[in-house]
Amino acid sequence: MELSYVRDTLGLNEALYCVTHGLYIVTTRTDERINGQVVDALMQVTNAPPRVALGMGKQSLTYEMISQSGRFSVSVLDRENPACGDLIKRFGFQSGRKADKFEGLTYETGEGGLPFLPDAVALFECTVVPEMSSDLGTHRLWVASVDRAGTRERGTPLTYTEYRARLRQKGA
Repeated sequence: MELSYVRDTLGLNEALYCVTHGLYIVTTRTDERINGQVVDALMQVTNAPPRVALGMGKQSLTYEMISQSGRFSVSVLDRENPACGDLIKRFGFQSGRKADKFEGLTYETGEGGLPFLPDAVALFECTVVPEMSSDLGTHRLWVASVDRAGTRERGTPLTYTEYRARLRQKGA
């Protein structure tokens, strides 16, 4: 069997959609301001010590706030949560520069004051390790230590593939 390689942008994007990963809400705090955004570029890179890598575009307010504070939290979205589509719209389809993404939303804060979603499947509170992070041009790749983490008793993480198949077509 021979693969057909397409060298245009559409073919490249379709190929990249085959890289499976989760969909997360990354949040942060600077002084009294909180903000967050949807990300799909997060992965565990070591387990001892526990570290994750987070890729984020430099144009976002969340990027600026993490750059300033050096801290962020990750809420792992539950694929069975009926509010999942609304959360993705709230954190992924509007800018924190123009809207308070937490307005009217129930959330909690961890020991370090970072906001997180109480119905998340799992939660990570992280501190950026500057000497391990890299400038990628339009994006930055942060490596961060996982300071605290926890899970709920039940729930299944939402993957980006599931989002594209189920929620994106519904306008989320």
